[in-house]
Amino acid sequence: MKYAIDLGHNISLDGGAVGIKRENDLIMAVGENVIYRLRKAGHQVAECKPTWASSVNDSLRRRVNTANESRADVAISIHFNAFNRHAHGTEVYAISSRGKSIAQKVVNEISSLGFANRGVKSRGFYFLRYTSMPAILIEGCFCDSQRDMNLFNADKMAEAIVKGLLQ
Repeated sequence: MKYAIDLGHNISLDGGAVGIKRENDLIMAVGENVIYRLRKAGHQVAECKPTWASSVNDSLRRRVNTANESRADVAISIHFNAFNRHAHGTEVYAISSRGKSIAQKVVNEISSLGFANRGVKSRGFYFLRYTSMPAILIEGCFCDSQRDMNLFNADKMAEAIVKGLLQ
């Protein structure tokens, strides 16, 4: 299989959420591990992280274009939530039926690590709308939640994501 992996945000003009930990740091720790694990398992991976962009919309276009040009079987965008320091748990977004099926497996695996399972949700995020293959957007947990940050382990979360993807 071929996967397109978007390490969300992570360009100078889009730093992501900041809570107890920075979203960008969590994305890189988990995302690079996911990429490594998928490649180690024999899968091809296209990295959808632009080195620069002129705007957030330009960044999103570049990520989607890379995924589409790679002709991946599945596209995954990795993120972490922030809200009010009290919300906690994991959720995965998808809009296609195949994406929702994959999302359910991933959210179940992440929640098995002790995170509250906030379920599979449908929202028209740019990455989900414009990729030409089934796509999911993972919100691993809340970077502004002490509860989630106490549970967070990048290696275990990456392992859970890959396990969900490979089911």
